[in-house]
Amino acid sequence: MKKTILHSATALALIFSMNSMASPAPSDPKKQTPQGLYADSKETYAMMKKDPSIILVDVRTPAEWQFVGYTPMAQIMIPSVNFDFTKMDDKKARFADKVNDNFVAEFEAKLFDLGADKNTTYVLMCRSGSSRAQPAAKMLYQYGYKNVYIMTDGFEGGKLKSGEHKGYRLKAGWKYNNLPWSWKIDPSKVYTSM
Repeated sequence: MKKTILHSATALALIFSMNSMASPAPSDPKKQTPQGLYADSKETYAMMKKDPSIILVDVRTPAEWQFVGYTPMAQIMIPSVNFDFTKMDDKKARFADKVNDNFVAEFEAKLFDLGADKNTTYVLMCRSGSSRAQPAAKMLYQYGYKNVYIMTDGFEGGKLKSGEHKGYRLKAGWKYNNLPWSWKIDPSKVYTSM
């Protein structure tokens, strides 16, 4: 009985300490998730240092990992969207994107090797914080994953709105904050579609 109470108290303390570090919800409802859990890149790094069981999931594309960089701290690398190179998204002046229909299956296939499950804490990271991590969090929520954070500033961070470097991604983000990253992708983490 005492062990159960001690384990419960420890778990609650960990949850409260992680939530006390968490970022506020994005003001745009489209960027919010059903889990309601948010952390910026610095908070994510601190959370992972404090609790090594937290799993960082990079949901960007393989091209981004190769040409922009990646963090070796990401244990799972699966794109939440793929690009259709036969269609353009005229509104965004880029190739059209399509949700990775296999995302949850590919995600769950990686969990076994990591000893993770639906109770594990995950942090989803995309380029700038929500456009791809948020839909992935929603998909995972539908499958019972409740402990899923969104990294609010992503790998590259947001664009500057004014000044000499207007439009450049120099506003926060994993890479900008000088957290561990590299150009050299670990072959054991390379994404291969199912």
